[in-house]
Amino acid sequence: MKKMISIVLALMIALLALTPSLAEDAAAESPDFAGIWTDENFDRMVLSILPSEVCWSDERMGEEASAQKYVIQMVWSSSDSEESIYNIVAEMDESGKKLTYEGGLYAEFVYDENGDVNEEETCLVEDNGTGFFSMNEDGLLFWHDSYLQDADNMTLVRNVAEAPSAEEIRESYYQKVIGLEKDTAGASLKLAQTVQEIFMFCMINPFWCMDGEQFGMNLALAQQMLTAEEKAAFDQNRGALTQEISRLLMENEEAGSIYADAGIENQIETLRNTMEIRFSVEVFLYAVETLNEEP
Repeated sequence: MKKMISIVLALMIALLALTPSLAEDAAAESPDFAGIWTDENFDRMVLSILPSEVCWSDERMGEEASAQKYVIQMVWSSSDSEESIYNIVAEMDESGKKLTYEGGLYAEFVYDENGDVNEEETCLVEDNGTGFFSMNEDGLLFWHDSYLQDADNMTLVRNVAEAPSAEEIRESYYQKVIGLEKDTAGASLKLAQTVQEIFMFCMINPFWCMDGEQFGMNLALAQQMLTAEEKAAFDQNRGALTQEISRLLMENEEAGSIYADAGIENQIETLRNTMEIRFSVEVFLYAVETLNEEP
């Protein structure tokens, strides 16, 4: 039991280490804004707030990363082929209680029958949105915006994702790693496919905003379920997979021809260029590495 508790604590520290702004906010008794937020009265709208340090330069709209800045994206679907997207970079004010912003970009997207953007119908409708976010003592988020009038009517609630079970983690991660090959003709293609599958797993399970304690316990249990032979194969294969995924998490890296050869180039580019998915992958891998650190 003591070993399990120490593992969970280590994983929780790892999650905080990936989001330094959260640790600094906690020390200053400032609210934790990072997360996925929704309002049941506006059920088609989802608001994501991420620390700017984990976002790429285009997601930060060219602004420098800072522990005081957050990248915010609202996605509001009006139909299967239409949605509004609001991109914002906000900064903590001097009080440490409010996120303020200017220069928000609000666009209305229209998609064709193949899911591609209809360039003629898609348009930018606001290029200088201003406003702020504030949080009350109950952890509810409130929003005021110069363009989006409905923002004043929203009471946003943080969504905490449920952690996948130990069996799900074992099947969707450990068994994938164990099944990798070396020195075979199809080894590189199988690595590419496994990378995509891990990204998909982390898309379905947003590890950056879930119940961290339950995740830590289930991850440790999933690894304990492995036989000695499986654990040996996992230890042998994990490094190459982690190295390749870590490379794809870097903004200046190209996916490479291996993904084109596997027929999944477009899929992997879409996954790695989505900030929430990328952050989920980073948190998941950090947790795995922490669990497997040498004592």
